Amino acid sequence: MSRVVIVGGGAAGLELASLLGRSVNGQDEIILVEGETHHYWKPRFHEIAAGTFDNDLDTLCYFSHGAKNGYRHFQARMTDIKREDKQIIVYKPNGETDTLSYDYLVIAIGAISNDFATKGALDHCLFLDTPEQARDSWQQISALLRSGEKRTINIVGAGATGLELAAELAKVSGKLSQNPHAARLTINLIEASDRVLPNSPIEMSKQAHKKLEQYQVNVMLNTRIASVDQQGMTTSDGQTLNADIQFWAAGIKAPNWLKNIGGLESNQANQLMVQQTLATTLDPNIFSLGDCASIPQGDGTMVPPKAQAANRAAVHLAKNLTGLMQGKELTPFIYKDGGMVVAIGHDFAISTMMNDRLILKGRLVRRLYDTIFRLHQKTVSGLFTMSRLIIAKRLKCIFQPSS
Repeated sequence: MSRVVIVGGGAAGLELASLLGRSVNGQDEIILVEGETHHYWKPRFHEIAAGTFDNDLDTLCYFSHGAKNGYRHFQARMTDIKREDKQIIVYKPNGETDTLSYDYLVIAIGAISNDFATKGALDHCLFLDTPEQARDSWQQISALLRSGEKRTINIVGAGATGLELAAELAKVSGKLSQNPHAARLTINLIEASDRVLPNSPIEMSKQAHKKLEQYQVNVMLNTRIASVDQQGMTTSDGQTLNADIQFWAAGIKAPNWLKNIGGLESNQANQLMVQQTLATTLDPNIFSLGDCASIPQGDGTMVPPKAQAANRAAVHLAKNLTGLMQGKELTPFIYKDGGMVVAIGHDFAISTMMNDRLILKGRLVRRLYDTIFRLHQKTVSGLFTMSRLIIAKRLKCIFQPSS
C-alpha cells in the first residue's frame, strides 16, 4: 500500500484527492493536508468579500466529503519537508507541530498576490488569497456599507480578481442605493498597465473597461502605487488616493515559505520547478501543480495560472499517480488553453475562445462562467451531486424572499 499526501485543498488539490480517492478503492491511502475545514473555489473569493457568495450550496466540508470519496482530511498546514525521511512537518490548529510520512507528496497550495515589496501594502491592504482573508474582507466591507455617507475603496490590480471584485462591489452598492442608511461607494480600480485585463486580448480589455464604466467604477490606468498607509495610497507621481478600505490584487507568486523548501528547486516567483510530468526536478517522489508550480510545455512555454489549467493538471496527475503505483511510466502533461472567462457582476461576463480569435459577452457568457464552477463540482463530487446542487440553487433563487 502506498500513501499519497496532497498538500493544499484548493481546486487542484481537492480535485486530485477526490479522483485518486475514488480510483484506488482503499488499496492505497490518500491524505489531504489543508488548514481550512471547508473548501471554497478561489475564483469566487471576490463574491465572499462582497457578501454575495452562497455559503449553503457552494462550499464543501473536507471531512465529510473525504469520507464519501476515499481520502482523509488532515487539518493542518505544511511548514517544511524532510525529504531524506519522506516526511512533512505540519502545524495543527491546536498550535502543535507534527510529522506526516508519505510515499508520494503532491504540493498544490496555489499562489498569493505579489505586493512587489510596495511600502505599506502588507500592513494596510486586504488580500483575497485565502478563504479567511475573503471572509475578513466581508466583515470590513459590511461595516463600511452600514456606516452611511460617502466611502471609498481602492483596488490595486485590474486583472481578473481586481476587476471582478470592483464589479461585484459596484453591483452591491447599486442595490443598496435606495437605502438611506447605506454608504455610497466610490470604487477606484488602479492598474499600472495601459488597460484592464492586461494579459488578455485588447478587444476583451475594451469591452471589460466599458462595462466597468457603466457600473461607475473609476478605472485608473498607467498608475503605479509607490506606498500605502492607513489613510490611502500614494502613486509614483505623488498623487494621493485616500480610501476607507484598500485591496491589493496585483500579480501572483507562490508563498515565500515555499521557496527552495526541502532543497527543491524554485523560481523567482517561489514556484516549484517541475518536469512536464509534474514531478519536481530534484525529487521523483514529489509533485506539484496549480499556481504554485512552474510547469513547462514541449514548445518552451509555461502553463498559465488559470483554474482550468489546475483542473486539467489534477486530472492528468490522478491518472499518472494511479499508473505509477501500478508500476507504469509517467506521461507528460500537455495543456491546451480553452480561453478565458471573466465575470463582471452576476449578469454579465466576457470570454475568449478559439485561441483568442472570438470574444463573447453578455448574460449567456455569465452562465458559462457558472458552468466552469459546476464542472469543478462534478470533478470533486460526481454528476449526481452536481445536478442536485444546480436544482437546489435554482429553487432557492425562485423561492427565497427578494431583498
